[in-house]
Amino acid sequence: MCKILIVDDEKFEREGVKFLIDKYNLDLEVYEADSGEKALAYMQHNPVEILFTDIRMKGMDGLQLAEQVREMKLPVKVIFMSAYGEFEYAKRAIDLKAIHYILKPVEVSEFLKVVSEVIEMVEQERKDKEEQERVQEIYGKGLRYERKIIFSQLLHGGNHDAEDEQVEPSGPAFKFTGSKPVRMMMLDTRERFFDLTGSEFDACLADLLDRPFDAVNLNECQSLLFIEVSEGESDYDLESLGNRLIQWFKETYIRDVYIVCSGHIQHVGQIRDVYNEFESILECKFFNEQGIFMFTGSALSDDGSSIDVEQLLDEIRNDVERNEYSSVRTRFERLYDSLQGGRQVSSIYLKYICMEIVKSMYGASSRKDANSFKNNVQLIYNTNKLSDLIKIMISVIDNSEFTDKNAPDSIRKVIDDVTKLIRSEYHRDLSVEEIAEKVYLSPNYLSHLFKKHSGVSIIKFITSTRMEKAKQLLTQTNKKVADISEETGYSNVAYFCTLFKTYHGKTPTQFREDLGV
Repeated sequence: MCKILIVDDEKFEREGVKFLIDKYNLDLEVYEADSGEKALAYMQHNPVEILFTDIRMKGMDGLQLAEQVREMKLPVKVIFMSAYGEFEYAKRAIDLKAIHYILKPVEVSEFLKVVSEVIEMVEQERKDKEEQERVQEIYGKGLRYERKIIFSQLLHGGNHDAEDEQVEPSGPAFKFTGSKPVRMMMLDTRERFFDLTGSEFDACLADLLDRPFDAVNLNECQSLLFIEVSEGESDYDLESLGNRLIQWFKETYIRDVYIVCSGHIQHVGQIRDVYNEFESILECKFFNEQGIFMFTGSALSDDGSSIDVEQLLDEIRNDVERNEYSSVRTRFERLYDSLQGGRQVSSIYLKYICMEIVKSMYGASSRKDANSFKNNVQLIYNTNKLSDLIKIMISVIDNSEFTDKNAPDSIRKVIDDVTKLIRSEYHRDLSVEEIAEKVYLSPNYLSHLFKKHSGVSIIKFITSTRMEKAKQLLTQTNKKVADISEETGYSNVAYFCTLFKTYHGKTPTQFREDLGV
């Protein structure tokens, strides 16, 4: 739908034009102004495709309004309307690139012909623009793909010869002239992100960097930035820029980004070596919960609290063999405290340690579960940050202790305790984490145990308990539906009614009506 602004200092003239638009169902969104000044103020803040204006008005007339619009370079189609058909007006209208010039009194056939032509013109231009943007987007994607291939070959291809060393950072792979050195930054989001971004992301990034730059997305999680070196720029300035990027990702995209920045790059031959150094430095992201900014060549801190990992592993194995799980957990937490925020071992080696611990637990267990063992090993292998690894290991330790120390009767007692807790506390907000804490199990293991022995998940059992209680209250009391919703743990009445219908096939009101309550 096109937007048209009708400008005339006579209200009945504006009403007449609106009447014709409405009567003949012209596809127009209508706005109006009673003076040139008001029309101009409106168009400064609101896009309009068609300006339908009288020429002779008090104050700013239609010709002056059109002149101001052209000076502002607004993409507006101008249609003049006037009772004066003198040559000078027509000549000025032509000079101002008016689309049409309609004489008063307006003839309906002429009005429809002129306005329909202009609507068609606007819609065609809109389609042309969309097609151009689509082609440009496809072209841009093609270029990005081509550049990605170039960089993939550059970073992972065969050995570069001496001639490559003289190639400047310009040409098809760069947007720079090569007259200034550049710095390379690696942005790593640890999760899929960069293949989902578009032009809006690039525009915001350009505003944030506020300097010539180029970006190449290597994969879903990593992007390389090339920024021109600014004269007199210090490491502190670059660190401030990096921290702004980290904060921007956190606030705008709710995710952490890990950034490494290189020194000056004079030629393409340096890029592969710098990239390899990036990959090594970014290993530390496994040990950091939040995004960080680092320089190549920077030493990782060691506060003197390093531990002998091999010795600790032997101690854990001995504790597992003696079924001293409290000691296993204590030693593992000590390992975590020592490694958090630092990198005394690689993430791969740390995962290996954890797999060995799980293997020791499996070997020492009196009730071996091969599927559980395989799942735990797979979970450890797939972790990409230290905190997730810790959660998995604590869960495995707790579950191993419980499995070895509890007979089937004890397991049944745990299930009974959980069931009683839910039936007595259903009216308030219950979480699996809270329930697990009360029976001294990890949430994951309790969920697995409960479903295995009860046939339903804990969440489903909580819901079904609430629905049965709601059914009882509807049958035996005259309480309002809203009160019953609140009493069964649902503050949102609409959600409660929907859930009740899902379980019982009727809304609470229909259920009562059928019972005659």
